[in-house]
Amino acid sequence: MKSLNPLLAAASLALLAASPVSADPLADIFYPADANGVLPMERILDQARAAVAGTIKEIELEQEHGRLIYEVDILTPDNRKVEIEYDARTGAEISREVKKYKPGKEE
Repeated sequence: MKSLNPLLAAASLALLAASPVSADPLADIFYPADANGVLPMERILDQARAAVAGTIKEIELEQEHGRLIYEVDILTPDNRKVEIEYDARTGAEISREVKKYKPGKEE
């Protein structure tokens, strides 16, 4: 069995210590934040899929009131559109809005 290079181990620990804290410590290993502290889209998509059953139609990273926000639009099996906003740095859910889906209508 090979042992872990001590420099690699120290670098890994430093990277983990610099990452934002989340409820799921393994998520920070698999989906580390970028240099600006923004979580990767894949992590937010995983959270949205766990929160609402349906098809993800759109995800956007936008700035609102000086805060980076991921907005995820999900179409549910019962024909509703769920819009969830997540803080892009912490992954915390900020808001959730449920609307009746109207095909062909842009909102």
